[in-house]
Amino acid sequence: MQVSLDNFGVLQIEPTDHCNLSCTMCTPHHLRQEQIHGVPKGVMDLGLYRHIVDGLVADDARFDHIIFQWLGDPSLHPGLEDMIAVAQDRLGDRVNYLRVDTNAILLTPSRMKRLVDIYRRRPEVPLLMVFTVDAVTPETYRRVKGQDALARVRRHVRRFLVERARLDLAPEDVKLNVQLQFVLQDGNHNEVGAFVRYWSEFLRCQGGGRGYSEIMVKRLSVAAGGEGQLAADRLYERACREQAIEERALPHVHVKVWRERAWESTAIEGDATPAPRQPCPGLWMTPVIRHDGRLMMCCADLPGELDLGSLAERGFRELWEGEEAVRRRLAHVRGAFNEVGPCEECGGINWYRTPPDVVRAWLEGVGRSDLWGEYQARLRPEERR
Repeated sequence: MQVSLDNFGVLQIEPTDHCNLSCTMCTPHHLRQEQIHGVPKGVMDLGLYRHIVDGLVADDARFDHIIFQWLGDPSLHPGLEDMIAVAQDRLGDRVNYLRVDTNAILLTPSRMKRLVDIYRRRPEVPLLMVFTVDAVTPETYRRVKGQDALARVRRHVRRFLVERARLDLAPEDVKLNVQLQFVLQDGNHNEVGAFVRYWSEFLRCQGGGRGYSEIMVKRLSVAAGGEGQLAADRLYERACREQAIEERALPHVHVKVWRERAWESTAIEGDATPAPRQPCPGLWMTPVIRHDGRLMMCCADLPGELDLGSLAERGFRELWEGEEAVRRRLAHVRGAFNEVGPCEECGGINWYRTPPDVVRAWLEGVGRSDLWGEYQARLRPEERR
């Protein structure tokens, strides 16, 4: 997805920052930290959630999609299904789709059925379920995830697919979509080929063609492009090459490969003509609502240094377009990453891009077109206009 000024990007809503796993790739939960964001762990109050949703509607806020997850697993929230239903009813016409990222351990067959039933209420609002599995064998799952739950996860995913196959909709009208995710890392990289084969056959046998189905082989993000990112990127590319993992579309499943690298990884490796670091799309495109209702400015800012304020007290636009948010974005445009809290040490978000024409339009919108020449001088020659 490209950055645009037509919407506010990808909104993440954190139902909870508790998790029932201790994945090696997730430092806060692997180390069992008592706090992650600098505040006590918690669960979002449903009354607060409804208040925030009402505010988004009042502000006419629109997003590419909404993800129900940040830190922690959303299935630990007892009202997750209610949160999705509220989003369907109030925000369904303001997003392209809703998304839930979960390990599926607590999404029992009855809860999977309820999720499908909730989708059935508003089948025109796409819902993507992302199941983070990351292993093929129980031993590897235990090693990278911290407990033995692989068989349970497979049962729960199977129930979801069975219930999806029972939807009384034409196959082309089913917008209840699924992604099986494998974050490639040291400890599971030897299983990536087997993972793709296993889930491809699984989906073929379990009605993968009813709704969009995807296997995502994802890069490991190391502290948002921090130390170790280059090694993780090289491991990813070597494992995919040696095990013949490539992007392809089959009738029942799409296999996706993550091609983008973090900025820092590319810079360290020493490209022939490395471009200066560009404004991070995080500050424009990844608003996060923490479980306590605070609006955060970047999904990679786990400690919560880029806090804009409470949505229990102020509106989304007031905060997201406010003076402090503009100050931080202007610093990025000038290349002054040291002026924005944690940004100097961050490798940048590698999921999206901030195109120059969007930067120019934004500068015009905030009355700072005087910075366009300075910004343009830091672009590659082929990107300058």
